[in-house]
Amino acid sequence: RVAPTLVLLAMASRSDAGGRSRLTPSMVAIIEKQVADLRHRVLTFQAVPNRSNPGLDYSELPDHVDVLVFGPSGSGKSSLIRTFYRALHRTQTIPRELAEKIIVRDTNLNEGTLRYVSAVIKPTGMGGNSTAIVCHDTRGQIWMDSKEMAQVGVILDGQARDDVIVEQRNYRYARLLWEFWKSDTDLFPQEVFRGQANLKTKPHAIVFVFDGSMEEVPNDDETLFYRDILQIAREKGYHYPQIVLTRIDQVERTMPKCSDPAEAELKLRQLLDAKIESVVMKLGVSRPSVHFVENYHESSTPESDLSIDFHVLRILHECVQHADTYLRSQLQPKTMANAAMEQCSVQ
Repeated sequence: RVAPTLVLLAMASRSDAGGRSRLTPSMVAIIEKQVADLRHRVLTFQAVPNRSNPGLDYSELPDHVDVLVFGPSGSGKSSLIRTFYRALHRTQTIPRELAEKIIVRDTNLNEGTLRYVSAVIKPTGMGGNSTAIVCHDTRGQIWMDSKEMAQVGVILDGQARDDVIVEQRNYRYARLLWEFWKSDTDLFPQEVFRGQANLKTKPHAIVFVFDGSMEEVPNDDETLFYRDILQIAREKGYHYPQIVLTRIDQVERTMPKCSDPAEAELKLRQLLDAKIESVVMKLGVSRPSVHFVENYHESSTPESDLSIDFHVLRILHECVQHADTYLRSQLQPKTMANAAMEQCSVQ
């Protein structure tokens, strides 16, 4: 359905030999309409809007959907969350609260985000009686080992508190004998954990972010690690994770110069297609779930921003739809006690 639009958008940020845009005004109008439609759908999104089944308990449903963003350190997770906000609200300004939480660091640093932090992309009620959208930024994986696997498990189970470093201690308490029977992967400080994990504290959709400009995406260690994470996620009911490859603009810069714009365009699309196919084969995911994106930057043009808006809003729309599917799958039959309480309240 979106293939023709994607072809047009692949041309959106480039010019012909005379420096003129390849998109005609009618093409731009078509894309703008699709962007506006995606934006409207996300802004007015309601999780499980039909709650009329008398046999199901809807009381545990949250007033938000939580999109969890995973990926190697430096892959562009924080930048993607900021781009989600800017594309959805058609703004160049990031609110102070979000900017202080979702910090974009230099990719040359060993680590960017350290804490497990949340950012409200859309509050409750915006665009009518809609559901809030929250993104959780996570510490990027570096070692791809059993400790980081356990950290991911705590987050997927909804056990991690907000604004904490989800990481094990590197020591044991000598006075607590049972600590010596624990494995290193289980030595989490108590302050990491919530009092109770439930549907309101769990993620509802998952996005994996990789640096698409790297020569090998993902590399061998990442492939083994994230295939295991994807399998764990599926076992927990997350059947439709989205895979995002960032820095499409850097991919283009690494290509040999070509005097023929049409040939350059073809080679770029072939390269991006090959990278996507590689991710599909390595991680065992469906092709429609893999997306290449570019974040906003100072040299952006109106047409390149339009391209960014389309791709990012499409990913966000997929996320909230899959969050809705996950929440529906988690609904439990109404207990006798709940039914009796509802009957009393009606009377």
